[in-house]
Amino acid sequence: MEKKPLKNKITKRTYIQVEGELTSPLLAGSGEDDFSDMDILRDYKGTPFLAGTAVAGACRQWLHANSMDETAIDSLFGARKKEEIKQDSDLFQSRIFISDLQFKDPQITIRDHVKLTENKIADNMGKFDVEVIETGTPFIMRFEYIERESTGGHHDDTLIRAIVSAINHGELTFGGKTNRGYGKLKVKEVKQKEFLYTDTTTVKEWLKWSWEKIYKEKSSLNNYIKIEKQFHEVIVPLKIKQTLLIRDYKTNENDYTYLRANNKPVIPGTTWAGAFRHRLKQIAREIIGDLEVSEKIEEIFGSKHDKKQTNPSRLTFEESVIEEATPFKITRNAIDRFSGATIHGALFTGESVCKGKTSLVIRWRKDSCYDPIIKGILHWLIQDLMHGFLAIGGEIAVGRGVFEMDGENDPVKDWRIYQKSALTWIKDGVKHETSTV
Repeated sequence: MEKKPLKNKITKRTYIQVEGELTSPLLAGSGEDDFSDMDILRDYKGTPFLAGTAVAGACRQWLHANSMDETAIDSLFGARKKEEIKQDSDLFQSRIFISDLQFKDPQITIRDHVKLTENKIADNMGKFDVEVIETGTPFIMRFEYIERESTGGHHDDTLIRAIVSAINHGELTFGGKTNRGYGKLKVKEVKQKEFLYTDTTTVKEWLKWSWEKIYKEKSSLNNYIKIEKQFHEVIVPLKIKQTLLIRDYKTNENDYTYLRANNKPVIPGTTWAGAFRHRLKQIAREIIGDLEVSEKIEEIFGSKHDKKQTNPSRLTFEESVIEEATPFKITRNAIDRFSGATIHGALFTGESVCKGKTSLVIRWRKDSCYDPIIKGILHWLIQDLMHGFLAIGGEIAVGRGVFEMDGENDPVKDWRIYQKSALTWIKDGVKHETSTV
């Protein structure tokens, strides 16, 4: 019996291995709560990992959000042939295989979170903690994709290069709370191996090949990290004027101490975002009175988790590492306001950081009608931060959390021209503004 020729044969198979390290904590929740309110995802050996489905979903969503070729995306990641037909037979399979993100010697820590009211008081039942994979953990990410007779390989290469470049620039992040500084990766090495199925010798080599042999390949790093950034970015150099306290309650030595990552004090992206959000709400109320401004603020900073309809934040705040800081421990006692005497059992010891330098990094997507609005808002908020009107962290009533600019280069000095756009948005809403941008 005569064999029928195969249709749409595989013509090429490409393997890509990306190596690097986490430059911020990674949150990949498993739904379990054995060690915290949200435990990290682990395999049967107890080793943390990030599921390949989560990596694939984040990559595809980023490509869609950045207006990449929709046909090429569907061809590589799979889709329905006809959107109006919802039968399983109308699906065509993805040509890319993305492995679970593996970590080498991961350090697991628990991060405290607390929901604050407008008066910076802990909300009822607002305290929770999560497990994270700590900054500095090495990772390995692997992609494998095939090309067929009917597919164009140049589109696949373009998409994969864009993905790896976005990961390296910190624009494509993984896991939870990515707009608040979590899940950022740094690419250090890229290795690539291709097999052309039109060559019999190459096919035989592929049959004996395994991922362990990819280390023999030359570095392809420069081919993947030179693509232009898709996000705006502002970096604000700061120094602590006096002291700073970002509380970490999991300590046996003191009643409270400052938050650390790899033994260095840090300011989480959640802290930056919360302080900026609160300050913008104060400014908006000064401009338009005591009207409800929460929905307007949510257009920029995203919706709260307790709402049915949620919108993601347009701004990404990175976690800031504080360098050259000195630990400052102080023991105090609570005083009775009526008698002036010390209160029994109210002696406590706290530890904060003194002086030190850091950088605030904020990103948002390019080609947005919100660009002039965001720049005008950030001009207000960053100027307030650098001049001491916006304090960060705890115990700000006693002078902690005040920053000033480190150096003379003001990164938002030229953004004062966008103040009118921000003011118009607060008064009239974004619809009026977008028609003139």
